[in-house]
Amino acid sequence: MNKQTNIEIFQEALNRIEKNENSIYFLTYDTKNNARAAIKHIYDMALALKEFGYNAKILVEEKTYGGVNGWLGDEYDILPIAAIKEDNVQISVDDIIVVPEVYSNILQQLSNIRCVKIMLLQQKEYMFEALPIGSRWSSFGFDKCITTTKAAKKYILEYFPEALVYLIPPYIGDNFKPTEKPTKPYIAISCRDRVQHRKIISEFYLKFPQLRWITFRDMVQMSYNEFSDALCECMVSVWIDDESTFGTFPLESMKCGVPVVGKIPFTEPDWLSENGFWTYDGNKISELLGTYVLAWLDGVELTEDVKEKMNMSHLPYTKKIHNESTLSIFTTIITQRSELIKNTIEKNKTEITE
Repeated sequence: MNKQTNIEIFQEALNRIEKNENSIYFLTYDTKNNARAAIKHIYDMALALKEFGYNAKILVEEKTYGGVNGWLGDEYDILPIAAIKEDNVQISVDDIIVVPEVYSNILQQLSNIRCVKIMLLQQKEYMFEALPIGSRWSSFGFDKCITTTKAAKKYILEYFPEALVYLIPPYIGDNFKPTEKPTKPYIAISCRDRVQHRKIISEFYLKFPQLRWITFRDMVQMSYNEFSDALCECMVSVWIDDESTFGTFPLESMKCGVPVVGKIPFTEPDWLSENGFWTYDGNKISELLGTYVLAWLDGVELTEDVKEKMNMSHLPYTKKIHNESTLSIFTTIITQRSELIKNTIEKNKTEITE
């Protein structure tokens, strides 16, 4: 390929960037209509960019992709879906592709694509699961990363110091709010491991047989709005997710005014403080829960200090802050790409005239 052809290709790419016609692809897996906070986070970033005029798209493996309409609603319908196999997706030098850590096994296939490549690390514990042993993201051209917590960023830079790491945490929607109705004797429970889920409920009923009339609400198989409606009715929530990096469920509970009994995960979230009933020992959960429920039945309320810490915990995670961060970061990345392409054009022009 001669230099004149290079100039024309790069000029076309630059023109697309200036017209916001370059694509920003978010590679996404199919949840089979099951709610997943990680997928909502991806869609929220894409939607923020789309509404600002960028050409954001959801990139999926096959046309059979089920989408998120069933649990997130139609708000996200404006995002185009591009299927790799059927739509013959062509990624150009001016495009951006965002790849979650669960797809680390395909990085080698993307190594020859000359676009902006960004890793998305949502689950720190899975960072190396699908990545070839001893490999670096940068080996495949991924020199940028988006993650959700300061702790995850620190961890990434410990092993990949060459990476440019950006923070875009999820936001907690305004549909999570305290109910004006009387709180019900329900316990919301969210455990990644279903064995833990059953264990907690069994321990609770065996240790506190007088509380067998208390109902546990399994917070799965619900739409986003059904989830928030069910959560705000509960008197307390239980959270066990050792592998969590960010953890939306406790913050959603706090925003509803629902206190949290939980086990601190392997990676402590940025928002963790004296804002709940926390333990490092999962075997203490049922005891903590029973103690809280008995106190609640006796009319004992949370202290103002705990209430204040609960409120302060979710404040940094608003839609407005999330969207501003997303737009700022991607605008910076696109501007840098534009400058690189301009420099490449000038370099080629100089070499022609010499």
